[in-house]
Amino acid sequence: MARSRPRHLRPDRDAQRPRHLKGSVPTRAGKRKINFEAVERALNESLARKNRANLLLSALIVVLGVSSFLYGLTLEHSVTIFRFLTVDGTLFTTLGALVCIGVNLVELAIRSDITSVITYYVRLAMAVAESVIFIVVVFSHLPFFSQHLPMFDRYDSFVMHVLIPILGVGSFLVNDSPIGRLSFGERWYGTAFVTFYGVIILSLISSNRLPSELIPYFFLDFRTVHWSILLFAAVFVYTTGYWMAGRISEWNRRLSWLWFKDLV
Repeated sequence: MARSRPRHLRPDRDAQRPRHLKGSVPTRAGKRKINFEAVERALNESLARKNRANLLLSALIVVLGVSSFLYGLTLEHSVTIFRFLTVDGTLFTTLGALVCIGVNLVELAIRSDITSVITYYVRLAMAVAESVIFIVVVFSHLPFFSQHLPMFDRYDSFVMHVLIPILGVGSFLVNDSPIGRLSFGERWYGTAFVTFYGVIILSLISSNRLPSELIPYFFLDFRTVHWSILLFAAVFVYTTGYWMAGRISEWNRRLSWLWFKDLV
């Protein structure tokens, strides 16, 4: 039985090329000549689609983040609103979305992809923050879902606990340009939000602006609990954030190419 010919030598090879390259790669003396103009046009079109999609997602995150925060302020007129992990995470994600909008606008203007290390780490920390928020909601609320169900009737609660985490992590995974495999040390940048939140909540507690009855998590009240409990909680949260930073950055490396799959 005759062996089948390799796909790139079959007579119908033109039908198997990406749509934007069909008929644009003539052969001469058995060698393929690539139409670089067609490839460049297809690359620019894919990049523009990616940027426009990310602009829409980022703009939606900004609108949801700002509106939910303002709605929360109507219910709690005090600096104590910043004691909540979800509120601070929403503000952090909203700022990250604004950074992303600026980067996308520049990319659309210059028709080139910007791989900014600083921007990438900011967005990674945002995605880690939202994943931590979502995990906390799932594991803390599902066992007592009937008790926590009313929280989803509030606009700000539903947006901060469900919509923004899904949009924030999804936007980063598919739209952010990867900077390569992160080293073990670089993954710590993804835990920036943990430090951000820790500084805020501990400052409110130590300045006596947050009495014990308003502290959202009992292990943060270092005035009443043993220091070892606070230390254990900090190690656990940082370890979780560090692991999520590694996983999310790896998923981003695997998914971000989908915008350019026709070029492969």
